[in-house]
Amino acid sequence: MHYRLLIIVISLTFLSGQSLFNRFVGTDPFIGSARATAMGNTHLLNSTGSTNIRFNPSNLVRMNSRGGINLQINRSSVFERWSMPMKDFFGDFLTSGDYVTNEFSYYGINSGVFASLMLPMVGKVGAGFHYAPLTHFTYQYSEEVRGEYDTEDGEYASKDPFVGYQNLSIDGNSMVISLGGGIQLNMLQENNLSIGMALNIVQSTKVTDEVSVDTLYSDVTNLSTLPDMNSTTKIPTTNFINCSSTLNLTSHVELGVSWEQEAKTTTTQYSWSIDSTSGLFQYFEDSSYVTRGMNYVKPAIFSMALSYISNLENIISIDFELDRVSYNNHLNLKDYNQYKFGFEYLTQHGTPIRGGLVYRTASIRSMKPVSMFTFGSGKSIGKLVIDAAGTYCLQAFSYPDLFPVESEVRTDYDLVRDSQFHLQLALTYRF
Repeated sequence: MHYRLLIIVISLTFLSGQSLFNRFVGTDPFIGSARATAMGNTHLLNSTGSTNIRFNPSNLVRMNSRGGINLQINRSSVFERWSMPMKDFFGDFLTSGDYVTNEFSYYGINSGVFASLMLPMVGKVGAGFHYAPLTHFTYQYSEEVRGEYDTEDGEYASKDPFVGYQNLSIDGNSMVISLGGGIQLNMLQENNLSIGMALNIVQSTKVTDEVSVDTLYSDVTNLSTLPDMNSTTKIPTTNFINCSSTLNLTSHVELGVSWEQEAKTTTTQYSWSIDSTSGLFQYFEDSSYVTRGMNYVKPAIFSMALSYISNLENIISIDFELDRVSYNNHLNLKDYNQYKFGFEYLTQHGTPIRGGLVYRTASIRSMKPVSMFTFGSGKSIGKLVIDAAGTYCLQAFSYPDLFPVESEVRTDYDLVRDSQFHLQLALTYRF
């Protein structure tokens, strides 16, 4: 029964994809703990181990251990389909026909250490170190272009032969080192109030843009005439802080709040363009690649969360979280909200069943809000805790032909369907 339920959840899962725009706004590499991700991305009150340093450093004094070390492996697989409208003789729409399918993957590793102890006259304090991806800009596009020659032409052995390839490759990620601590305050002993703060240092890195048009035959006209391009942008280091507080309202209800500072990563020279009709970011304009340098902002985030834990041996936990994400009009991006719900149910054998729901408004003005379902489980073996989470993502939107052809005029936009499958495996050893 549990396996059937898992299959149903996987088949219904939806999340914002938008891999095409990674170069401009980055993407969420799911750096939070596997447990919190499985519970609807409710990271504020459900993060484990050193991930608390990034999401809720006040929780460093609330863990049921003196310390530990954790390692997490993240894998994101992206599958993208581009389709153009197919019309009948009278110009009426029939269906969308796929002409490009792309698949690429991203791997990331989180690791860290954490510890807590009691200090005389002070109370319980905790501190830790966390190393994880902040975001990545990876995007891969490869289009096989076919000709329109028949066997009667005597030039090719089959219909619709390959005549060339059009490729766009972007590679780069940004890592962050987080150092933080928390303290339990004695002013509200019965309510167990704790506060925390962390410093996050974004490491310097590089982003590589590569455009290539490989022409196999010179007598074709349906290949783009864009010139090949290869450039590398060095992204400077930056930093931001986050602070949080956690309070027990009752013995079963917990409240958490956090604030995360905005962080800007901007090179001395940069350029970008937004399509005047679609309102979406574009890579090419006329006959040139218009994206240069880097102008990325990690938005400011204010979060509030509420958690309820039943009194039946903690058999069920129910969590709500609200995130307000603010760009301050950077790159014409809108501030947006995330509404999160998560739960954890412990079976009679102590195996957790986790799931959640997220509703997210759109940050890109031309995009629609999306919903997300999450799932996962875990296992404790002595002092070793194993957690796993997964999510499937899907979003569809309209976009102009990525590689424009000089002799071709399209009156309709293409349909882009972006699906992503994310997996997390986390190991935590508690002292």
